[in-house]
Amino acid sequence: MDKYIRPTLAEFVGTALYVFVVCLFPPRVEASTILPAGVLQGCVYACLILGPGKISGGYFNPVITASVTLCGGVTVRVALCYFFAQILGGLTGAALSLAILPSDMYSLYLGGSTTLVNGTEPGWGLLAEGILTFILVLTVLMVTIDENKQQLSPLVTGLSIVVGVMAGASLTGGSMNPARSLGPAVCYSLHQDGSYVWNYHYIYWVGPAAGAMVATLVFRFLFASGSREQYRPSV
Repeated sequence: MDKYIRPTLAEFVGTALYVFVVCLFPPRVEASTILPAGVLQGCVYACLILGPGKISGGYFNPVITASVTLCGGVTVRVALCYFFAQILGGLTGAALSLAILPSDMYSLYLGGSTTLVNGTEPGWGLLAEGILTFILVLTVLMVTIDENKQQLSPLVTGLSIVVGVMAGASLTGGSMNPARSLGPAVCYSLHQDGSYVWNYHYIYWVGPAAGAMVATLVFRFLFASGSREQYRPSV
């Protein structure tokens, strides 16, 4: 059971810490905050890959886990454990931010929730999340599945988070991670009447899932090398 318990706990802890840090940063979309937000999220993600990620692989994102599974990186059983750990981790991290932040500050930050901003149409927001997640997942697959590049994974994955957050901040908040969006939405709506954070919440599930699946297909059919092309998820 050690091959399930320790990696699953590592994914839970990593996701919780990532979401917690994200929720502590003000969500106001201004030119002066977009770069710090991207750097913050990219750096903490890289640190977590080097920390608990050494035990689990450092995914902290359900759609990344699904893509790595489809490429044979983890088994289906482990992936299911990771999925629930990541969802619970996102809820825990958001709850910790609710407990720590003063009430008025927490409300100002919307509890770290991701919402459409600047009048972004839902369809374009969905497409934005899909494309940004495509970039993230394809990057992760190419540096994680290829053993010759794995040492670059923390740096390159962190940089792809920086790019995604900065590019998507003025449209969708640049989530690319259902666990990152679900936890803050749940906690904020429990804190006060924040039902509007659920408006178009599906974007933060459908967009990343679609982008990740397209990235998986592109990797498997175009960029995977050697026996990696033949990988099939095992049970």
